[in-house]
Amino acid sequence: MFGSARRTWVLGGGGARGAAQVGVLQALFEAGVEGPSGIVGTSVGALNGASIAAYPSLAGTMMLREVWLSRQAAAVFQAHPLGIIVSGLRRDQLSVMPQQNVRRLIDRAMALSGVTTFEQLRVPLAVVATDMNAGKPAVFRSGELAPALLASTAIPGVFPSVRINDREHLDGGVVDNTPMNTAVEDGARDIIAISLMGGGEYEQKPNSLPELIARTLQLSLHHQMLSDYERLRQRARIVVLCPITAPTASWVMKREHLEAVMDASRAATAGLLRQRGSKLFRHSGIHYIPLG
Repeated sequence: MFGSARRTWVLGGGGARGAAQVGVLQALFEAGVEGPSGIVGTSVGALNGASIAAYPSLAGTMMLREVWLSRQAAAVFQAHPLGIIVSGLRRDQLSVMPQQNVRRLIDRAMALSGVTTFEQLRVPLAVVATDMNAGKPAVFRSGELAPALLASTAIPGVFPSVRINDREHLDGGVVDNTPMNTAVEDGARDIIAISLMGGGEYEQKPNSLPELIARTLQLSLHHQMLSDYERLRQRARIVVLCPITAPTASWVMKREHLEAVMDASRAATAGLLRQRGSKLFRHSGIHYIPLG
């Protein structure tokens, strides 16, 4: 059995890259890593985190795999969001896809888990969104799950903002894509973070405007995570796992492709755990996990 019984898991955002996060989660449970005492999630990490907080076990991860293989997930992630914005956004529009698409995916996840409120979760969950009025993170910890998850996953320009308590909210990744800050401020001293925005050094240069924007955003969010890690590692032991996907690896939502991404992430993480054993979690560190 690995590790600490008082460990917080931090699940970062990354759109369809969230399929790779599922593979990492599966490998952690299969290796006998102690389940989380709390979860903090942003964007797709909040969606994944809600399922794990409902069932913090391998069974919960397998349930989450089924969510990702559902037609509701395909409807949300079937096209790259930046491509949608560049090709479809008119001057009078602030979003181009209906919120119902994400709501159906959230409803599907909640139907499988049977959990609709924070209070029903087996493990405390903090969902990070962006309070557009205040210009800072908004963290939801109680009440109905669906509004918080809708707010945290409301990608700017793709999905409409979500109004909660007379304030407008968007994707939590805008202000904190790998919310280690929230975990440390909540008192966490032992953290496993799964960050989705790491990229290889020698990827082919972008060939289109959406690819260029996606690569720029990826680099920006990844270096934000690195900066946060350096600042916070003095206050907590932080182990960051970064599954490395190809630039377009998670743009295809066919079942066999998603299964391949999840299985590759699971196998690569399992290899790292076999190689390093419990030593992996004894000291802070950032570990890049190529999926091959």
